[in-house]
Amino acid sequence: MIKPDGTFTTTIEKLIDGGAGLARLDGQVVFIPGVCPGERVRARVTAVKSGYAEAALEAVVTPSADRIKPPCPVAGRCGGCQWQHLDYPAQLRAKIEILREDLHRIGGLPEPPLLPPLGAPHPYDYRSRIQLKFDCSHREPFIGFFEAQSRRLVPIDRCLVAAPPLNLAIAALRPVLADPVTRLASLEEAHLHLAPGTGELQCRYFTRGEPKKRVEAFLAAAEKRVEGLVSQIYYDRSGHRRVWGRDWIVDRLHSRSGDRSFRISDRSFAQVNPEQNEALIDTVTAFASLTGRESVLELYCGIGNFGLVLAPAAKSLQGYDESKTAIGDARENASRQGIANARYIAKPVEEAVEELAKGNRRWDVLVADPPRDGMGRRVIGALLTIKPPRIIYISCVPATLARDLKHLSAGGYRVTRIQPVDLFPQTPYLETVTELVI
Repeated sequence: MIKPDGTFTTTIEKLIDGGAGLARLDGQVVFIPGVCPGERVRARVTAVKSGYAEAALEAVVTPSADRIKPPCPVAGRCGGCQWQHLDYPAQLRAKIEILREDLHRIGGLPEPPLLPPLGAPHPYDYRSRIQLKFDCSHREPFIGFFEAQSRRLVPIDRCLVAAPPLNLAIAALRPVLADPVTRLASLEEAHLHLAPGTGELQCRYFTRGEPKKRVEAFLAAAEKRVEGLVSQIYYDRSGHRRVWGRDWIVDRLHSRSGDRSFRISDRSFAQVNPEQNEALIDTVTAFASLTGRESVLELYCGIGNFGLVLAPAAKSLQGYDESKTAIGDARENASRQGIANARYIAKPVEEAVEELAKGNRRWDVLVADPPRDGMGRRVIGALLTIKPPRIIYISCVPATLARDLKHLSAGGYRVTRIQPVDLFPQTPYLETVTELVI
């Protein structure tokens, strides 16, 4: 029987969803983070669960040829990057193996039609959004990220996966938070969002009960010091929200069909890797194969990231999202781009598709970009009544994609191609675009 705190030596079979390595001890599965496939390692059991155990890496006995020295000084402690110890080509191979296994084991696709993955041209300096943690109770503020599965703060000087202007913003905020006049002692978290196409920056701050004058002094000082800062939103945990400047930024997104201006509000979602977002948009556009005669239905449409590229090549496009803020952005973005054939409606997607299923309107192409939980049975059930001839499914979680593909396949759809796109180097996460036809 496996006991907590026991040490053992084992060989890593493979990497799994979430990024840990899978090994075995006395026939039982053990998950060990920070390892590479094929390595011989020594580990210590940290938890025993029903059917598996968890362990911490103590030493690498026989390293993999794919193991490299992480360039980040807090790699292995910070919870943001799980795979900096793995050479990037090996990261990409591991992601594809995880995707392939999920599609087979969960989705019932033993031979999934995978296209060669679109790897990231820049495995570092790519993130346009980061969520920082703070401890401002000291003379010099601690700024960083939480440890994995912990609320312990790991201070950083800079983040290697963040776009350089975000690191400049971190450096500029330090003296503001160190100044007794402008320090927000209760600041816990800040979300930084860069619009790379325009250089505009948004900062959202989360605090507890700071005096109004101090908040104003901080916001004014940050506005002066941080380059490109046009949008600041102060949130008090009591529910108070204050906007300093605007509550939105403007970005320019690029694709093969041209450049487009997008407004992105503070409560709207935007992809974190602008360069690979272009690859996503181009893939969706290619899979849609629009001729100008199609009616396109877009679910989880957000700010119009995909739909406003597709609409000029379609007869019409109708998008749904439960976020009123995102729909407001989508409508504004359509207006900015002079697109008159796109209609955006704020409504929970589940309700929207069930209403559409009761009607008789024909939809030629469905585009869906659901959150991590996927579409789920309720949405899929309605789609199997609507039955658009082609579905383009954008996913960021292989397991929920595989689950939904299984249900769609049972309803008569055939998976014709899957394009993996790596938006998240140094992590186990992978985006995909899947085409289904009926």
